[in-house]
Amino acid sequence: MRTWVLVAALGLATAALAEEAGARKAKPTKAPGTSPLVDASTVVEDLALDLRYATEDNFLKKRVYPDTARCLLLPESARKLKAAADVLRPKGYRLKVYDCYRPRAVQWEMWKIMPVPGYVADPRKGSNHNRGGAVDLTLVTLDGQEVEMPTAFDTFTPAAHHGYAGGTEASRRHREVLREAMLGAGFTPNRMEWWHYDLPDAKSRPVLDVPFTSEKQGGQAG
Repeated sequence: MRTWVLVAALGLATAALAEEAGARKAKPTKAPGTSPLVDASTVVEDLALDLRYATEDNFLKKRVYPDTARCLLLPESARKLKAAADVLRPKGYRLKVYDCYRPRAVQWEMWKIMPVPGYVADPRKGSNHNRGGAVDLTLVTLDGQEVEMPTAFDTFTPAAHHGYAGGTEASRRHREVLREAMLGAGFTPNRMEWWHYDLPDAKSRPVLDVPFTSEKQGGQAG
């Protein structure tokens, strides 16, 4: 009798655990309203930050991000960024980001100053930065020193194009080191901006309106 009761109890417990596991599996991965963005610095731990739009050192000549701005990206973007960083580290380089996720309101400010498609995306359609699917970045040495690139960030001239053959040999070499690492990680380059890389399907992602200070952000991209 005791053996039968024990077997029955074990059977009920197993069924209950299976039902609970099924319920957990059926739940959505994100609750309604939860940000789909993650803080890239929690994924790429040696990521250098130089978020230019949180300073006046940008083509707008004014701060349009708060002090709380972070490098927020879609989890897939953050994972690819880590893959690029892992390739670059043995070569003596780290990644430094200038811009990641960008609120759509800031896109409107940029469009007022430079309504030039190819350099600034039309905010009515949205930028890949607004989707968390684009990142602007450069290389630094392992100890954080700048390396020479063909132009400064946000230089809207032909010298910023990937096909630019001028400048110094060192600047072209560094541009190519960055390009190879980012392409190898699965990003696609913007041919007019050596610093800009996108997820291949970024335009299919939704345009987001997520504040930098959201308490629902900041997790790792597992």
